[in-house]
Amino acid sequence: MQLPIPLFIGLRYSQSRKGHAFLSFITLFSVTGIFLGVMALTLVSSVMNGFEGELKKRILGVLPHLVVSTDILTPESWPELLKAQDQRVVQVSPFAQSEALIQSSKQLSGALLQGVSVDALPQFLRDSLQIGDWQEFGQSRYQVMLGSALADKLRVQVGQKVRLLLPSGGSYTPMGWMPRQRVFTVAGIFNSGSEVDKVVAVVLLGDLQKLAPKPELEWRISLSDAFSSVAIAPKLTMLPGVNQVVDWRVSHGKLFSAVAMEKAMMWLMLLLIVAVAAFNIVSALVMMVTDKQREVAILKTQGMTNSQLFLIFAVQGMSHGVVGAFAGALVGVLLCWQLNPLMALLGLQLLPGMALPIDLQPLQLLFIVLSALALTALAVIYPAWRAVQIEPAEILRDE
Repeated sequence: MQLPIPLFIGLRYSQSRKGHAFLSFITLFSVTGIFLGVMALTLVSSVMNGFEGELKKRILGVLPHLVVSTDILTPESWPELLKAQDQRVVQVSPFAQSEALIQSSKQLSGALLQGVSVDALPQFLRDSLQIGDWQEFGQSRYQVMLGSALADKLRVQVGQKVRLLLPSGGSYTPMGWMPRQRVFTVAGIFNSGSEVDKVVAVVLLGDLQKLAPKPELEWRISLSDAFSSVAIAPKLTMLPGVNQVVDWRVSHGKLFSAVAMEKAMMWLMLLLIVAVAAFNIVSALVMMVTDKQREVAILKTQGMTNSQLFLIFAVQGMSHGVVGAFAGALVGVLLCWQLNPLMALLGLQLLPGMALPIDLQPLQLLFIVLSALALTALAVIYPAWRAVQIEPAEILRDE
């Protein structure tokens, strides 16, 4: 099949190397820069996606995505009512939460008490249990599950006693003001692998309600996507009987915002590498246009239009961008696939037994490749325009 003339000549020019050593070096430098930039963007963005996903799973797998406070004590109707507001609501369960001090025989530490129903625990929290049994925990009174870091700080083990003190709801005695308190038995230890382990302690909902009774009922809502809480919260706020809807972003929103900012800055820095490499094509094409002035003038005298001439040098520049972008994407995908085995082979590990989380997203990969091609397309406009401005009469008058 015969190629269109601009495409044919543009590809021939992109493959021409004879007598153009310096020009070939600049072209190779540009293609290599685009290749490295796209490869690095693919690899780094996939690793950062993985870290963000792990952070989201480990922190938001323990914390409630939304907490709805109501003053209508009809618990049978609320779960279905809340689920009906949005299809992204996957679980609704009774819930209570309170700040507390936990005192062991050796240490004292602040904690965030969660009162839960064992039958409606988030799956990630179930799977995070290292020592203990959730069913046994649900059948006993006044037992507590501690985060691993909190248990280490208190220097307690399963079976030992701790005292829970709640600053709210205390009472005045002849000895002065006394907080509500109760001795609990450590029934288990969970490890979510996040900072949540330092502060969260889990008790049965009934035990916490007796220790810190509240006039209003709260519901723990788990979403299919925790980041959709911003859109769902206003819907729940409009329901009659709802006093307050608390989003997980109140406590951990800044952490995820910082991660998103870091991710965006990394994208910008690596995209600048691609931009610098792409705009090196400008110098290569300008030199090519200068070198090919005679051929361009002859083509114009033979009837080639300005748009066809523009396409010749656009095709030449874009061919370099296409090669660099697709080769970089291919190598980036292969590195993502084999990154952990490669790091193990080189003896590089973050922690023993811990692999880098990698989440390669096809749409993100497509955006990276299209961004590189878009920058290359911007870079070829000026040289191709210069080729169109060549006047055949001035170039060929001395021939």
